[in-house]
Amino acid sequence: MNILYVSHDVQLNGAPKSLLELVTRICDKGVHPIVIVPCKGNLKGELDKRGIDTRIIEYRQCVYEENYNLIDYWSVNLKAVISIMKLIREENIDIVHSNSLAVNVGAIAANILHIPHVWHFREYLQEDFAYKVICPFLMKWLVKKSRCCIAISEGIKRKYSDKYGGNIVKLYNGMESSLYFNPIQPNIGKYKEKKLLIAGTIQEGKGQWDAIRAAEELIGRGVDVHLCIVGNGSPEYVNRLKKYVKKRDLSKFIEFKPFTNNLQELRMQSDLILVCSRMEAFGRVTAEAMMSGKIVIGSNSGGTLELIGKSEERGYLYTYGNPIELADKIQYIMEHEKEVYEKEILAQNFVLKLTDINKYASKLVCIYKKII
Repeated sequence: MNILYVSHDVQLNGAPKSLLELVTRICDKGVHPIVIVPCKGNLKGELDKRGIDTRIIEYRQCVYEENYNLIDYWSVNLKAVISIMKLIREENIDIVHSNSLAVNVGAIAANILHIPHVWHFREYLQEDFAYKVICPFLMKWLVKKSRCCIAISEGIKRKYSDKYGGNIVKLYNGMESSLYFNPIQPNIGKYKEKKLLIAGTIQEGKGQWDAIRAAEELIGRGVDVHLCIVGNGSPEYVNRLKKYVKKRDLSKFIEFKPFTNNLQELRMQSDLILVCSRMEAFGRVTAEAMMSGKIVIGSNSGGTLELIGKSEERGYLYTYGNPIELADKIQYIMEHEKEVYEKEILAQNFVLKLTDINKYASKLVCIYKKII
């Protein structure tokens, strides 16, 4: 089968990373993947290293946060649709698979040529990124015309089933366990240094503000913590956070690091992983931390809640926007090493089974075969 995958982004964050691991594994299951990206970037570099056929076609996302240029959007995307249609014909594409709701050029091209289209629902859009859809009526029509829509969590499936209806199946992300798995060691004396890590795009909805305020609260209580904030974001928002840290004389306790492809190294140097997002569709960072044997404190919403469990079976929860509660949970973890150790084991076993990449790729191949 020749499958054309359309990525909305070229940075190796959640959705593109999931796509990279999928197409790498699915080659062994009778699928010839071709990936299109909107420009050069980390994703294309990694795909090239793996020998995956990757093409650059410039296009715009079909969502926006504040303002967008409608003329630019349509002029660039119409050219992209024509280029994608040409590629579909030349490569005898059987199915077009869009990797995110944030991009619709593949769906448009597939519908014009009457090629089956699969759409991966990896984000809430409004709730997690404050995104709005540029043409809601077109989005709704394209979703209904897609042969299959894949939701990466129960919350995502519920939202879009209510919003669009159609054929939506739940399929949690697959992950290459060899990249993240680390044997769990007993926690005796583990939290002496109390290193906290929060990683992801630096923006309001990702909760870095909660993490900073929680660290400040703990320092005020006399608890010696170190918070590492990893990721890129708008310079204006990042500078606001840095100015606050400097103003409150917290610079020796809180540091900022840019986005890195080697987050695993930083994760293994940390004691606690914070996932403070207002709403995660799945929470890949949470899953990676669990697989690495690291305890997670996350906000009690979306995919984070599904992974950790409503009763905190596999980690700890706090309320987004409540840094005092977050600080309390961090301090609780430091004082209950045996309980934390047991939860780390449960979490790791749970996520290894949930995100088995081989089973994930096999299920997708079955979906493709049924469609064809």
